[in-house]
Amino acid sequence: MSRPYFNPRWTGASIPEKDWHFHRQLLIRYRIVLGPGEFSGMVHDIKSGYAKLIETRSKKTAIYSVRIDRLGERIYVLWDGKHVITAWPPEKRLNEKRRRMRQADD
Repeated sequence: MSRPYFNPRWTGASIPEKDWHFHRQLLIRYRIVLGPGEFSGMVHDIKSGYAKLIETRSKKTAIYSVRIDRLGERIYVLWDGKHVITAWPPEKRLNEKRRRMRQADD
């Protein structure tokens, strides 16, 4: 049996309490644990417009589709314009909406 790999970039690192909800929901809903730097990369993708805006939920919140490159997976993230709120559950409706948006861009 191989030993699990521990990325040394985790040494001394921690998840701020305000982000725990997101990480718990990401694990529950997608079975994903982000690696070092992936959370900040995800936030950067949302802020820079690289992540796709899928749906506006209210005046302050929206759902974005974010790609986790290391895993080749897409997740949905609820964002309030400044902060990540939660990992939104994967929904067939959102997948179809994302595909339609992609086709419209082509």
